[in-house]
Amino acid sequence: MFRRLLIAVVVTLAARGTVANPCEGRPDGLFVNDFTACDAFFSCFRGEAIPGVCPVGFVFNEDAQLCDFPWNVKCLLCPADSADSPTPTLEPIQGECSFYTLCFQGVGALRECADGLLFDATAGICDLAENVDCDLGICPSNLNPNIPTFLPNPADCSRYFICIGGMAEEAQCAPTLLFNPDTRRCDLEENVECIEGSIPAPTTCPPTGLHYIGNPVDCVSYFVCLNGVQSDASIECAAGLIFDVTISACAIPNEESRCADGSNPLPVPPVPQTQMEVK
Repeated sequence: MFRRLLIAVVVTLAARGTVANPCEGRPDGLFVNDFTACDAFFSCFRGEAIPGVCPVGFVFNEDAQLCDFPWNVKCLLCPADSADSPTPTLEPIQGECSFYTLCFQGVGALRECADGLLFDATAGICDLAENVDCDLGICPSNLNPNIPTFLPNPADCSRYFICIGGMAEEAQCAPTLLFNPDTRRCDLEENVECIEGSIPAPTTCPPTGLHYIGNPVDCVSYFVCLNGVQSDASIECAAGLIFDVTISACAIPNEESRCADGSNPLPVPPVPQTQMEVK
């Protein structure tokens, strides 16, 4: 409650440049992200967006609706010119290797690379881990160094890492248990989704929300849709990856993967040829 009150106290009427009203159609009293700075936000009042800033040492947490500690927040930042660009951009998040910000029309959305991939900040794409130079280590830099934090091992669902003081120690769940990233503890196998299941993918741009539409002319690129507006240009996946509509992300193709046209991207195995006995 104290940090929530801090937000109201530090609201400022100083103008900050935006091209769209982030409070349009939103209820009074709601706080929304300002994607130009980690500590910046807007307070919605009678349809107007009033800019504000968190106290020094805090960043804005839209989900929690308060100014929070940096280690509790993934800060989403978009370039100043992203609001005027018809092409979406993928931006890195400080202290993260697998998460990134997708910016379109000045709005940022949190995205995560598929399993086995990391975000390449230089190329602006998710790519195979061996192709990405991400030297953040196992423990993100925005974690509270004084409190143990439990992180999943992307290579093994039964193992996890304990981060404290910036150092990581690997641990193993008990037999028959898997690490649950949602609860940050070892759990029964039926309670853990080790591999994401299929998600129905839209084929046209829905009128509301943020969506990712596979390119029907190939299986390696996709479009971004925001509130019914589709990006003019498609975004290409890294070499060797496909846009899998079952997870709406670039990923390594597998037997469950599907392209936008419904086909499986894996090549059809050749039919064994029988040899005619020569007489």
